[in-house]
Amino acid sequence: MQIQKAPSERVILRTLAYYDIFKYPLTEKDISEGLSLDENTANEYRNTLDHLTKKGIIYKFGDYYSLTNDERYVHQRIKGNMRAGQWMKKAHRFSRLISHFPFVRSVSLSGSLSKGFIGEDPDIDYFIITEPNRLWLARTMLVVFKKAFLFNSHKYFCINYFIDTENLEIEEKNLFTATEVKTLIPVYGEQVARDFFSENNWIRKYYPNFKVNGLESIHVARSSVMKRVFEFLLNGKHGEWMDNRFMDITVNHWYKKFQNKYSDEEFNLVFKSNKKISKHHPRNFQKKVLIEFNNRLMELRKNYNIDIEPEPLVLNNRKL
Repeated sequence: MQIQKAPSERVILRTLAYYDIFKYPLTEKDISEGLSLDENTANEYRNTLDHLTKKGIIYKFGDYYSLTNDERYVHQRIKGNMRAGQWMKKAHRFSRLISHFPFVRSVSLSGSLSKGFIGEDPDIDYFIITEPNRLWLARTMLVVFKKAFLFNSHKYFCINYFIDTENLEIEEKNLFTATEVKTLIPVYGEQVARDFFSENNWIRKYYPNFKVNGLESIHVARSSVMKRVFEFLLNGKHGEWMDNRFMDITVNHWYKKFQNKYSDEEFNLVFKSNKKISKHHPRNFQKKVLIEFNNRLMELRKNYNIDIEPEPLVLNNRKL
């Protein structure tokens, strides 16, 4: 994706097209995060927005812009933003709980809440970074806690993405993953979070003005006595064996459950799992979003003769 210093119609339309998938209108400030603006180009950017609005390519409702001519989406966004603010305290409380589990080194909020929006049927997603070679131990303990004490509820405790401190760079590099990284809100483990964002500086290709959310208020990940005891007991070969065993059990369970839904190649992308990562995204949301995104770009290209490049659906020469 070519990001230009001068604000172009293409970059603005790509940004609006992406968020149109989620029926989420954007403010002028929201859209500008995909542009490199200075004092000279800021006025040009606003003029471009006005031009696109007058041409009927985009629509403006108060302070919000959208590709869809439906003001209800604005009201929906405002309500969702307010709801997210109400949920944030609870999300921080559960993040603190997660940080006390053995081998957890950093906890960040992800998903819709990290984007400042909560819908009618919400859940709270967490992005968790663990100690190397103990990822599956940490994950299993969190899953057992969720099943035993939260009745397997995903509402406040959706833990579907883990990496370790030696595998901080996100392999998939596209608009979807860049947006997910950009909107993460780190809550615990400041230094590990800083290292993570440093390793994923590639997202500036999509968001030149990127700044990490919440580092100024991140909590120190203090180790409780119980956490230190568990880590001491599971620090040797026994802990290594358990980590390997939990990985094998979990991945085999996923494979048996979803083998008829996905090819082996697609399964390895949707449930990317090895010693350094655990990703459990059975809906393959990334692929669905990027396909919808490209469909919207094709419509813009067809209806307005605008030259917009689609987002590649390829990872390591394999289709997503």
